[in-house]
Amino acid sequence: MLSILSAVAVAVTLVVVPATRPAPVPLIIDTDICAAVDDVPALAMANLMHSRGEAKLLGVMVDTRGEAGAAAVDVVNTHYKHPDIPIGALKPTDGSTCEQFAHNYAPELGKKFPHDLRGGSAAPDATALYRELLAAQPDRSVVVVSLGSTTNLRNLLDADANLVRRKVSRLVVMGGQYPRSTTEPEFNFALDPAATTRVVHDWPTPVVFSGGELSVSFGKRIAGAGPVTETFRIGFGAGVDGELWDVLPLYYAVHGGEHFTEVRGGSNRIGAGGANEWVSPATRDHAYLTLVTGTPDMARIIEDMLVSAA
Repeated sequence: MLSILSAVAVAVTLVVVPATRPAPVPLIIDTDICAAVDDVPALAMANLMHSRGEAKLLGVMVDTRGEAGAAAVDVVNTHYKHPDIPIGALKPTDGSTCEQFAHNYAPELGKKFPHDLRGGSAAPDATALYRELLAAQPDRSVVVVSLGSTTNLRNLLDADANLVRRKVSRLVVMGGQYPRSTTEPEFNFALDPAATTRVVHDWPTPVVFSGGELSVSFGKRIAGAGPVTETFRIGFGAGVDGELWDVLPLYYAVHGGEHFTEVRGGSNRIGAGGANEWVSPATRDHAYLTLVTGTPDMARIIEDMLVSAA
């Protein structure tokens, strides 16, 4: 009898329970893809995480009014084999081609790489698409990542704040500086100061901010013939590292605090022109990020991801 029980015990100890894989994070990205180089690698990361089952990229909203931004988003999505991810655009569009921005890479992506969305005027209205996508998701499930102006987010709040409250689990914002703006407002917050004030002060779910003081530098290892390589070539030059901001809040939105600390105990307050200051005590569910992992190591982690599928 003892030998039989021992055998059963051994058999029981050899049973391996498979690990439960986390459910993919439902994600909507809001991007000013014309304005700075780093929106392209951030969108590429989202596509890669979507392919790996780490995220579910529900849609991408463009918050610049020209034609080229929406087309460039479609280029990136198509390159990573997700050509049908919905893309919304800030309306009305104005026919510009991003020439107001220094790097002006977005029109070049549209000329060089396959895609079928002609531009912002051919995309659905971002507010309407937000409402459609959010309504189809479970309550308190969607992570919204803002990588540019907050204009689309303000429009969504004005249209249906209750929908935001019900469906969004948190908003992750690349914007501001922490604990306060220095000589001038951070770029994203200054794009539409009125919208920044409305969103930061009135957004009805938790908000996590990644400030202008958080960046990584990489790029020279990105090779191949894809849109990230071409964007870096235009923005930085071939084989050159450049400074990137948007990749950090995108990584955090999907992977959480593995490499970050969430600083709490206060709230973000917006002043003139989009200037910001972290003030205590907390009056809203706000946090801002600091890096726990060293900047070179964090850059390597993200660059390795992009190198693997450039």
